[in-house]
Amino acid sequence: MKAAAFKQQNRMAIIDIPKPRPAAGEVVLKVHNCGICGSDLHAVQYGVGLPPDTVMGHEFCGEIAEIGPGVSGFKVGERVTSLPFISCGECEACRRDDGMHCARTRGLGLGQLPGAYAEYVLCGERSLLKLPDSVDSRAGALVEPLSVGLHGVNRAKLAPGAGVVVMGAGPIGLSTLVWAKAKGAGAVVVSELAPGRTELAMKLGATAVVNPTRENPAEKVRSLTGRLPEVVFECIGVKSTLDAAINMVDLHGRVVVLGVCMEPDEIRPLSCILKEISIDFIVGYTRAEFQETIDALASKRIDPRAMITDVIGVDEVPAMFDALKSPGSRAKVMVEFPH
Repeated sequence: MKAAAFKQQNRMAIIDIPKPRPAAGEVVLKVHNCGICGSDLHAVQYGVGLPPDTVMGHEFCGEIAEIGPGVSGFKVGERVTSLPFISCGECEACRRDDGMHCARTRGLGLGQLPGAYAEYVLCGERSLLKLPDSVDSRAGALVEPLSVGLHGVNRAKLAPGAGVVVMGAGPIGLSTLVWAKAKGAGAVVVSELAPGRTELAMKLGATAVVNPTRENPAEKVRSLTGRLPEVVFECIGVKSTLDAAINMVDLHGRVVVLGVCMEPDEIRPLSCILKEISIDFIVGYTRAEFQETIDALASKRIDPRAMITDVIGVDEVPAMFDALKSPGSRAKVMVEFPH
């Protein structure tokens, strides 16, 4: 089968690999859609921990094509999405719905197990969640990034009507925006440089979008609410943005870090101490947050479709990885397979 794989630093390629076969407790999905994630781009840019021919892709949905021994509750032809890992299901982390931190977790698409930039992908039964008919397959592949945003917003403990800054209008920033609005934030100001992404943020419910080189996002929140932001979500992940978030947040406020910075960075601890702020770093989500996202999509509580700016075939993945080094107006790029 055809797949898009990491070859070496800064290079993706199309390869041919065998179709997976399920063992006990596993299923094979025929992939419908798989999103390109900023983590994938960072991994290829830095070449961190990826063996050559790693099939990437961890934001996906599809239909069950084959079921391994011992799997119950699912049948061939059902559409599902999946947590992008297979965990043990028995340890303390798994019991508290924190399978990402299971010591035996094997991740899909980042070096341990093949991902979903492929016609078929192997998943664990415990990782699957069914998609209702009202959630189409493109939206099904948005469940993973939307759940990252939900996890960050849940950690923020937003008070009703809170003033918020979201730094960055890439897919994770937009997911955070969608959930901040859905969870009761008042003014949500998005900080973004790219004009195309500015338009997307407004479509998805931002109160205002500012270019931080021209206007201070925190002051924009103050003009709307009478105070500095109670929460700042850092969704960029480059050097200096964490320090900028610390400087923006109000006294006793909270900074939630969703951006993945791959380089050493610096902050000024005294700024945090004097304002008595909290900083939360998050990765991933829980199964319950995946389900909440599916339910919100099904009920139309959230509508993130504007996030999808490009739909491509798997053959176009290597060229798109090169293009996304300068993303411009692109947000979520969806790799779509015939289905």
